[in-house]
Amino acid sequence: MKKQDMRLFSVIMLISIIITLTACSHSEDEVRKKIEKHLYEEYGEEFMVDRIGTRNYPDGKTRYISRIYPKSIIGTEKQEDPYYYATAGVEKLPFGRLGKVGAGYETVQIKLEAEEYLIEKIKEMFGERVLLTTDVKYMIQKNGNDFFSWQIVSGFSELLKKTRNNPEKNRIELEIYLYIFDRIDNEQEKEERRKQIYDFVQYLKEEGLFEYLELGVIFIDERVLAPSYEEKYRIKLIISDTEREIIDGKIVYLPPMKLRKEISEVLQEELARMSEEELLKSMNRIKKSQLSYKGISKENSQYQARIYSKDMLKTKYGSSYEQNLELIKEYNNLKDIIIVNNLEYIYVN
Repeated sequence: MKKQDMRLFSVIMLISIIITLTACSHSEDEVRKKIEKHLYEEYGEEFMVDRIGTRNYPDGKTRYISRIYPKSIIGTEKQEDPYYYATAGVEKLPFGRLGKVGAGYETVQIKLEAEEYLIEKIKEMFGERVLLTTDVKYMIQKNGNDFFSWQIVSGFSELLKKTRNNPEKNRIELEIYLYIFDRIDNEQEKEERRKQIYDFVQYLKEEGLFEYLELGVIFIDERVLAPSYEEKYRIKLIISDTEREIIDGKIVYLPPMKLRKEISEVLQEELARMSEEELLKSMNRIKKSQLSYKGISKENSQYQARIYSKDMLKTKYGSSYEQNLELIKEYNNLKDIIIVNNLEYIYVN
């Protein structure tokens, strides 16, 4: 073989080797062990690492991405609830190497810390039949300008102190959604609930949690806690035909009236036989990820109230801010709390 051919052959072989090494894939077990080791060192507890896959990024890098959650939630109501899950990633480097692990379980930790901070006051004001979800973003001012950067951190109480002491450079953007499993039966009860919501807003102001706040208070018909709702009627509602109705001048599509009456009567009879302890047990089995419009509230929510602070409305919904100016209130008066009915509420009292 000629020298030139030898050189060409050597170059081709070298390129092949480099490509082979660069493209080297790792077993799921390798990736999992690296991520598990990092998570234990970072958070001091053992994590489940599953659903490992790869993702290509615009910068040309490839990362292994996995779902993570603490092993401590296995066997509890939190298992298989995405509300308690986060992701971790590790970069796929050339020559068969794995880069540093990046994990963001703080996004879960901080919302659980916020719940723990608030739950006692919430139950004091609204009663025991309440579940809540939160979303918390801690933001700091960068480079002396108006730009605020989201920090993936935990430690809700300490971060709240920072925002109180230096609100110009620190802020907490907070979403709170309360799901109260107790329907409102008359105008007197509605007024009592309105006062509770108003008092809770004043509490959030005192705590320094109002400036960047989105608050939803959703009243769920407690008949959803009766056994036959999950065992029999939830699927029926999904697959049933719908009928066109006009409620408060708006067109909505609801399950047939015959089915709605049946659900209302059967579940009410079951509810009457349940103790308060049984109701709370049923409520606490509901996954946090089900607490949404597409989840439990579409047909089961009777009333709701939504509160937005001016700065949260401007920050989160900036593109439509001008169209939502009527939502801006200081909530210094009880009349500012508006409770509206859900047009897709299925129950027939």
